[in-house]
Amino acid sequence: MSIRLLAVLPVLAGCLTGNVQRSARVPHPGVPLSSGQPLATSAELSGGLSNAFDAMAPRVGNASQAVEVPGTEMRDELRLRLGQRGTLALIYENGFGATSHKPDPTQAPIGDGDVRGYGVSIAYALPTSTPGLSVGLTFEHMVWSLPYVEYQTCTSEDCTGTDTIIAHGRANPMTFGLGIAPSYRVGAITVFGGLFGRNHPTAIRKEMGVRLDDGDSVSSGPFNLLFHAGIELELADRLSALVLIHQDVIADPLRYGPGIGIALTGRIGR
Repeated sequence: MSIRLLAVLPVLAGCLTGNVQRSARVPHPGVPLSSGQPLATSAELSGGLSNAFDAMAPRVGNASQAVEVPGTEMRDELRLRLGQRGTLALIYENGFGATSHKPDPTQAPIGDGDVRGYGVSIAYALPTSTPGLSVGLTFEHMVWSLPYVEYQTCTSEDCTGTDTIIAHGRANPMTFGLGIAPSYRVGAITVFGGLFGRNHPTAIRKEMGVRLDDGDSVSSGPFNLLFHAGIELELADRLSALVLIHQDVIADPLRYGPGIGIALTGRIGR
């Protein structure tokens, strides 16, 4: 067997067929680190972990997929108030590769590399007839940079022997998120909960007899749904702390137990 560098990939692209095996490191499912209440000032800066740790290690949910996820994933947001109850947020996520869970030890090794995500969200806190009770609605769009490895083995008649390419790279799938989060604030305490759905990027583990090319190795993946509940406590006039628990109820591509999210939020401006 001969192992060639990624540089020879264009030679095979579009004209040869073979077998492909791949694996990708993808973002851990999480929810926005916000209670869903309207902003009290013109801007907020939030820093935290959308998943600080898992109560149990993720397990294989769909054996046709090959992914691993960081056990610890950071989520930072800069939120700007729109009108009285709207919010525009800029988002950065970083899943630490060193904390990754590999549900199936037979998956192809990915190597080093963090998960990185950049995005934007728009939210609105619907008022109710009950003072302090709001219903937060959120739409989110993220673009990811995800490390992957791909083994391409040529089986066409034009191949000499068995030509195998080992390609390490980064894929850039997009995900979309939708959420609803009722919340109730009384004094310095806000309790909240709700639903949040977002694509779970994934990679097909094996394909046989397919055209060898340099196409997308990681897709946006299926829509996963998370239930969550939490509490936010105002520590000072412009500082609050938040903790929540979330549970992904869709076992595709992985099956998750409960996860914990934490954040500190500083208020800026008027």
